[in-house]
Amino acid sequence: MLLGIDVGGTFTDAVLLDGALPVKMAKVPTTHENILEGIVHVLDKVLVGQRAEDISRAVISSTIVTNSLAENKLPPAFLAVIPGPGMNVENAFPVKPYILSGCVDHRGKITAGIDWNKHKDLFDHVTPCSAVSCKFAVREPQLENLLVYELSKHGAGKVYAGAQLSGELNFLRRTNSAYFSAQVYGVFVAFLEKVLAALKVRKITCPIHILKADGGTIPLLAALNEPIEAIFTGPAASVLGIEALATPEKNAISLDIGGTTTDIAFWENGKPLMARRGASINNYPTAVRAFHMRSIGIGGDSCIHKLECGDYVVGPKRAGVCAALGGKEATLSDALIVAGYVEFGNRAKSHAALKKFGEDTLCEARKIVSAAVQKISATIQEMLVEYAKQPVYTVDDIVHEHIFQPEVLIGVGGGSLGLVKALGEAMNLQVNIPQGAVVANAIGAAVARPTMSAGLRTDTTDGFYIIPECGKKNRLPSGFDKNTAISLVKNFLLDATKDWQLSDRETELISYEHFYCIHDYYESGDIISLRMQLKPGILCKVEGREVAFDD
Repeated sequence: MLLGIDVGGTFTDAVLLDGALPVKMAKVPTTHENILEGIVHVLDKVLVGQRAEDISRAVISSTIVTNSLAENKLPPAFLAVIPGPGMNVENAFPVKPYILSGCVDHRGKITAGIDWNKHKDLFDHVTPCSAVSCKFAVREPQLENLLVYELSKHGAGKVYAGAQLSGELNFLRRTNSAYFSAQVYGVFVAFLEKVLAALKVRKITCPIHILKADGGTIPLLAALNEPIEAIFTGPAASVLGIEALATPEKNAISLDIGGTTTDIAFWENGKPLMARRGASINNYPTAVRAFHMRSIGIGGDSCIHKLECGDYVVGPKRAGVCAALGGKEATLSDALIVAGYVEFGNRAKSHAALKKFGEDTLCEARKIVSAAVQKISATIQEMLVEYAKQPVYTVDDIVHEHIFQPEVLIGVGGGSLGLVKALGEAMNLQVNIPQGAVVANAIGAAVARPTMSAGLRTDTTDGFYIIPECGKKNRLPSGFDKNTAISLVKNFLLDATKDWQLSDRETELISYEHFYCIHDYYESGDIISLRMQLKPGILCKVEGREVAFDD
């Protein structure tokens, strides 16, 4: 059986799947002051009447990394960079970096080494977990590796290197990924230790994975090498849950509406769209691959504020449980109940709570729902404009201009039923809310495929190739060509994941570039760049049916 656990802003959900069939579900309030407490609670509920030894894999989608960074309460980590000449890195990173001498050019040539005499105070600033990054280290890692070695010798117990976290060009994104990984390392280690201890007590010995922002999973201990990948796992879980329950056949917009937030994603040809440039954290761009998504502070538990002009503001703060379920004040859910979009709880209490805004509670409820719908619609329009403005790279992109036209709305999450209906009416779009939608995130986590990516670059005039993620250069084998390059990266991925206990490790090529080098009018070599990954997606489709929660 497969176990999925999703920690949301309001609830922590768990689902146990027997193949494609959901056999057990549980939902408990998220304990923000102690995330682990909620995980343990929901785990105990979902295991009632089940045998722990029957669980073959467990995946956790946790907000621990996201919340740690969003709250901005973590102490800064030490960051050392080698930007080379001519680059201004002022205010480019979350912390002021220590700048070292040295330079690697765009071809991967070291044009200047590190002058250690200029940096005698370097080791006075080292923190137990630090980060380093060198421009063009993805083409020549020697200076970056040397810096990692020296910092490790002088008190940095863990050092994250930008090129090993991402083998793609973009110095700023690689550097920020390394820095944020270093900053959250301590919190992440403590979290993993508690999770492992809790699972051990409950005699769960199966492989434990963490969900990543790109919808793949990674084993718990392997995640220590790239903890920043555990950012934005909640939105990723909802995308995978939709893929498992009801993959859209038309261009679609999916909305995961919980108690606190709404996560919005786009779908085309049955696949979720990816953010081409990676995720941003606190407005700093990173190399973390993520879906093209947006999260806004509107959910079923959102607070309501009436302006003097009579208009409403919904969210972003959470008011708590709706009045219909015993809460002390009206929430968006109460407005949806009174407006007739959903039926649950005590309708009379919803009416009573809304009377503070006006005696005609039906009229006020419709205005509140309209305000929420307008805010979500505006965000969707912003995303559509953002997607349309993405850069084009080929003549075909220009000739065949691509415009994303949504045809259906898909809703999941506890607050999806009423709000997506209202949004569908406003946008004149078909609405689909699959069975099992209320725990779609936990389902998505349970069935997510493990994945990992890596790249290769070579300039054959040098006689070397580099797989940045492994941090070293190797001599080119004889007869090197595209097939050889693919084989080298594939073998690296399979070797790196050999301890993941995977039954299926299918790889796929996701990008390939080949350029000829010309010198004195003659071809002098080739530049080959490619990236591959363990194929992402879901392990299986899940039968959309409702199963009673274990209360």
